[in-house]
Amino acid sequence: MNEVTRARLKLFGAILLVILLAHVLIITLIMKHHPAPAEESPIGTEQVATAAAVQTAVPASSATAPVPVKEEKKPGFWSRLFGGGQKKQAAVAPAPPPPPPVYRYKKPTGNPNFEKPFNFATAVHGNLPASQVVGSAGATSGIMVDLTTRNVLWEKNSTAKVPIASMVKMMTLLVTFEELEKNPAISLESPVQITKTALAVPRTGVVWLDPRETFPLSDLLKAVTIKSANDAAVQVAEFIGGDVDSFVNRMNLRAQTLGMTNSHFVSPCGLPDKKKGNSLSCARDMVVLAEQLLEYPDVMRWSTTKQDFIREGEKKTMLTTTNKLVNPRWPGVDGLKTGFINASGYCLTFSVLRDGRRIVGCVTGFKSARDRDRFSRKLIDWGYARAAALK
Repeated sequence: MNEVTRARLKLFGAILLVILLAHVLIITLIMKHHPAPAEESPIGTEQVATAAAVQTAVPASSATAPVPVKEEKKPGFWSRLFGGGQKKQAAVAPAPPPPPPVYRYKKPTGNPNFEKPFNFATAVHGNLPASQVVGSAGATSGIMVDLTTRNVLWEKNSTAKVPIASMVKMMTLLVTFEELEKNPAISLESPVQITKTALAVPRTGVVWLDPRETFPLSDLLKAVTIKSANDAAVQVAEFIGGDVDSFVNRMNLRAQTLGMTNSHFVSPCGLPDKKKGNSLSCARDMVVLAEQLLEYPDVMRWSTTKQDFIREGEKKTMLTTTNKLVNPRWPGVDGLKTGFINASGYCLTFSVLRDGRRIVGCVTGFKSARDRDRFSRKLIDWGYARAAALK
């Protein structure tokens, strides 16, 4: 190696040394202005605060010595330089569950089995022996369910589609009260101006609504529930739905969401439509619908009212219940809806509460209201005895 080469190598080495020294100087200056992050408690800031709060709440006599906290190793040189090596923050606690909904008119029953499927394995099928219950042969279809256990106590053609007449009004009431819960702009006190739509209802089972009149919504609903007034049901449908057809569509949509697979409504009152025929349902679907109405105390109060009035003065109109089972002689009956047209025969969806047990049933197709009511009364007594035997 000649002198020139050695001189070049020495120069190159000197340059590298200068560069290295410069880097060390720069890093030292950076570290002076980059303090190490504050040490975190291994149990996290939130947990420390919680532990402190709990310790404060414990009486001094029961306090114990604090548990020593293991020191955490300080971040190293390169971690401090580039910001790495810091402990991750504790996971954020899940948000608390939302508060229960606040209702204006609805009061949940609190039944833990609410809306669960019915147990048909326990059912007595078809006509009952006359020695047990007289008159079951007069029913086209029927069912009785212990809602507490979901046990079907008796059924006869309970999924057969049949005309249900004014029992349709149960869905009219449900859709109306669900709208009242969703829409704060309306209430039971909302004034309803009677329109010519009510006059188009056939003059049977009506309270003779007049377009010159205005009623609070509650009066019309009372007329629907107690007297089964057809003109009142149609007027309510127009008020809630904007027009009757839109309301009927909502009735059918609600039936679908409830699993009422054998139901189709053509009117809000139960009278047949000249083009669409009769509203159809089945006994099983009527019990599903009845269970929903149990959550509305106003409906249940009206369905147990034997007599009430709308209007005042000389025009005062009496509302008398169509449900003769609402009677002190048959304790616990608190609803729900009768029905009759020629195509349906005499129908009834009933609800009974005795000794904390809720039984709901439906019968259709009787030739007379008397036969329907006599059978239903005996069926209820038999049903409570059977329900007690099944538990």
